[in-house]
Amino acid sequence: MQQETIESYAIAIRNYNTALRFSPNDFNTLNLLGFALEKLSELQLRQNEPTEAIETLKQAVATYERVFSLTPDDAIGLGYYGMAVERLAELLSKQNYVKEAFLTYQQSLSIYDTAIKFAPNDYGNYALKASVFTSIADFHLSLLQYTQALENYQQAIAFYDISLQLKYIEANEFDKARIIEKLAQCLEQLLRYEEALSCYQTILEIFNRLLPKNDKHIKSVERQIQKLSAQLN
Repeated sequence: MQQETIESYAIAIRNYNTALRFSPNDFNTLNLLGFALEKLSELQLRQNEPTEAIETLKQAVATYERVFSLTPDDAIGLGYYGMAVERLAELLSKQNYVKEAFLTYQQSLSIYDTAIKFAPNDYGNYALKASVFTSIADFHLSLLQYTQALENYQQAIAFYDISLQLKYIEANEFDKARIIEKLAQCLEQLLRYEEALSCYQTILEIFNRLLPKNDKHIKSVERQIQKLSAQLN
């Protein structure tokens, strides 16, 4: 069944490419092509074909870049383009294409910068940019590059703060708290225990507002506070 689905997307992609030969700047066809390429990449990844998935996703990104060239002031479209580039960066990072992954993450950040320039009051683009910084930090962390991870977690938190100021959403504040938790873990690795303790106290304040008493997240943070307090005394 999955192979049939892959084949159906492959046929659709061929048809869209044929249509674009006659009308190369057709906005709707380009968007449909980009979507089909993204779905095909997902299916290839599920079939444990990461190399093929990366190449297909690169084609999707190139397609969205063509869409952007036709509608350069479309902040919403830019957001989707940025998400596709971020997914490509994540896939590259999982396959240990370190340099290319970092460059692709930077490309995604640049796209969101452009989207923010066109729509400076759109809270969503700030949250999306925060997500990219989080992914970059996670990648640094996987490489045991704690200082670089720390810097990118701090950037992610700053952009979540802007997003929350523009529009408060509980889910975004929860995500921000989880990033602060990762920041605290980096600080612990760097032996900066007092700063880590301050982070955990901030997280506890957020969780106490958002979560029911005795929630597992609250208990976990309380344990970390007790542990660090004991180390500092």
